[in-house]
Amino acid sequence: MDVELDAFYEKHGFVRLHAWTLPARAPQYEPISSVAAHLAPETRRYLEAVYPRGLYRHQVKAIRAASEGEHVLLATGTASGKSALFFTAGIDTMAKRYKARVLAMYPTRALGREQAERWRQAVAAAGASWNVCLIDGGVPVSERESLLRECDVVVMTPDVVHTWLLPSLSSQAVRTFLTHLRLVVIDEVHTYSGVMGTNSAFLFRRLAHVADALGGAFRMVAASATIAKPDDHAAKLFGRRFCVIGPEDDTSPRHPTTVELVALPSGGDLLQAVALLLRHVAGQGNRAIAFLDSRQRVEIIGSILQRQDGDESEEEEAMGRRLRGLEQVGILPYRSGYEELDRQAIQRGLTSGTLRGVVSTSALELGMDIPNLDVAVLVGVPQSQTSLLQRIGRVGRHGPGHVVILHTQTALDDAVLANPSLLWQRPLTETVLYLDHRRAQYIHAMCLAGIGGEHDLALNRRPGDPDAFQLSQAVDWPEGFADLCLAERSGQVPPEFEAMRIEAGDSPHRTYLLRDMERRFTVEMQSGTELDRLGDLSMSQVMREAYPGAIYRYMGRCYRVVRVYHPSGKIMVRPDKQYRTKPNTIPPRISPQIDRPGTVIYQAGAGFIVASELLVHEMVTGFVEYRGRTPYRFEYPIHHDPDLRGVQFDMPLFQRRYVTHGVSFFHPDLRDHDVLNALMLLLWEAYAFVVPFDTQDVAAGISRIGGVRNHALPQDSRLITLFDRVYGSLHLAARILEPGVLPRVAEQMDAFLHARFWNQIDPDYRSIAEAWVSSLGEPLVPVSGEGEAAAASDGDARVRIILPGSVGFVELEGRRFLVDAVFFKPTGLHYRGRYPDDVSHQSCEIQLPVHLVGEMPGESRWGFYDIERGEVIEAPSEGAS
Repeated sequence: MDVELDAFYEKHGFVRLHAWTLPARAPQYEPISSVAAHLAPETRRYLEAVYPRGLYRHQVKAIRAASEGEHVLLATGTASGKSALFFTAGIDTMAKRYKARVLAMYPTRALGREQAERWRQAVAAAGASWNVCLIDGGVPVSERESLLRECDVVVMTPDVVHTWLLPSLSSQAVRTFLTHLRLVVIDEVHTYSGVMGTNSAFLFRRLAHVADALGGAFRMVAASATIAKPDDHAAKLFGRRFCVIGPEDDTSPRHPTTVELVALPSGGDLLQAVALLLRHVAGQGNRAIAFLDSRQRVEIIGSILQRQDGDESEEEEAMGRRLRGLEQVGILPYRSGYEELDRQAIQRGLTSGTLRGVVSTSALELGMDIPNLDVAVLVGVPQSQTSLLQRIGRVGRHGPGHVVILHTQTALDDAVLANPSLLWQRPLTETVLYLDHRRAQYIHAMCLAGIGGEHDLALNRRPGDPDAFQLSQAVDWPEGFADLCLAERSGQVPPEFEAMRIEAGDSPHRTYLLRDMERRFTVEMQSGTELDRLGDLSMSQVMREAYPGAIYRYMGRCYRVVRVYHPSGKIMVRPDKQYRTKPNTIPPRISPQIDRPGTVIYQAGAGFIVASELLVHEMVTGFVEYRGRTPYRFEYPIHHDPDLRGVQFDMPLFQRRYVTHGVSFFHPDLRDHDVLNALMLLLWEAYAFVVPFDTQDVAAGISRIGGVRNHALPQDSRLITLFDRVYGSLHLAARILEPGVLPRVAEQMDAFLHARFWNQIDPDYRSIAEAWVSSLGEPLVPVSGEGEAAAASDGDARVRIILPGSVGFVELEGRRFLVDAVFFKPTGLHYRGRYPDDVSHQSCEIQLPVHLVGEMPGESRWGFYDIERGEVIEAPSEGAS
């Protein structure tokens, strides 16, 4: 369908800055007979029914390798027919192996639900009677075992494999399924990166271990978008070597696609402009998808479009049941964290064509085939090249496509405007897996090797049975993981994991989910006598979206957060009007812990670079609420404010503290606060350009060195710090110190300094910026630090502690803890103290093991406890840690 935008641009002030045309490509087929000799009759019947013209070259190579028993990864572009490998391998496995079972994993529920139906169609085309089922979070637990018994192909998300399948090994249905499991299918392999990828890498190995223990074995076939080094990624992710078929063998067709870089109306509101553009496209009879990287922005655009699509009364809105009569609503929001029924309703509307479009985060960036999409609107140039290609690939599948990239005045957008060819020349995304991450390893050691865990369940091991634990040899395991498993089984867990062990209790699978290394919160609303679930959030998302008093948005509707329960992980909300809130935040307090083992300091020109652990303290002091264009300001604590009926929060701050890892940059010229802020953003933009990452995972801030003597860094100096926003850290920021990365970042910073956007930097700052950027290009010279020596204890008899009268923080809860005394008891060294910020419980005495209380650099005074003499000894320096 034709997309006419010229008149719309002219009328509303949009300006086309540049345009590209991606050419069409004619298909090239190979006969099915070229692979037929290797396949069962049912498999040949399926291929002949679905692919009467033949197969593409990459499909032929992948199917042949799979039929010969290899693990296969098909890494070609969007809409290239990668699913043919899955269905062919699955049908052939079931036809050739008695009682063979197939497990097909898709990274999102939406994609899994769509693909389950396609599996049923493939089985029908093969003329077979195998059963296909879907087991995801929306399927009641009581129904899952019967589905496993009855079905030959089971479609799951990896989350359900982690939280239900593997912990349920005492079930005979689960044991039988895994014993007969012969093929595992993994789609969208490129999405398995960062936190989710690292956790999934251990999950896939745990699955192999359990199958091996039960006497089973399975092959793997997988598919991915085009990524850098797919063979290395597959080996790290699965612990096996794969046969990789890449884009050089892709002979699938492609429709022509127009791509435009478009400037927004001058002085206009971004979200209103996006909504206006989508309504115009839909009004022409086209179907559209818009991509944004912000969950809140997706929800706000959804609210704008819903208000325009209907005249729902405030009374109906206050009733709070979202989107009845979904088919009457033209364009809806979509993001992760939605409840199952809501996801299903949106998906039905998209696949049936009753919806004209969707506004989405990257949640719909994956391979779900939404029929006949004509237009994709990208709000800003995507940070990674893979993300760009995936989003563009949503259109042009069934006819000519049209892509509008809105210029949002980021440094990346400006760089593409200055050099349009850059849009297509960026390197392919390199996926990130941190298999040596100790926190991640321990999560999965608890799940697999804990007493009564997956290993014991698989072997039917009972208390008192001989224990000869050994990891399966079917896959390669990360270094150090076996040692952690043995430590968990023996009860000799390193003190650094004690807080995690307490938090996990008897259910590490449900405490630690695949997509986060921090706890989750469930949003609920009282609806009559029942609780209505409105999604789930991580703690970092709570700080941005669901702090006390916030307007929390769900499917375009607004709800007031009335209470946040930390201990139970519950957030209670009530319906409210279409207001908008923004948290008042204090810049995070970032404290490099440079006196700790593992700190590395380099000299770079006149400056220094420090890689170390950090303590990050994030704070919300209140919020601004916009009712129309009128702002209303609310500060914590909230006490019976008439505008915030029912909201209860009696603390001065809504906060979290966490330990992570980061890289800090010191330069003698970086002193002015405005300079630091401007260059902090410059560093973050350039790093994101060179090393793509999820924008929520890595942040930049200004840190301060306090209380630590080091000849390289002046006392109380301020630094620009790039750090992981992931609890415990995945060392994402640390990649800047990998060989060759920092010079490329410095080069990109210099390019941004001379681009239009960065020309707006105060001229007085430019010389400082150029001097700092130039120093980053200098060779790094390691500097020996004095901190590690100061941190070391004088032998095993001395333990480093926080001194009585000083404060630390409880890692499990993120709260300040005032130490009153240090004492030893049979279970170990403990603090006696209280939470000074908890006004209602100040008189309560609390005892905590010392390893659960962390030091707060610049605030905590530290010393040693001599276990042999029972004495507290102050550190031999006047500085605080």
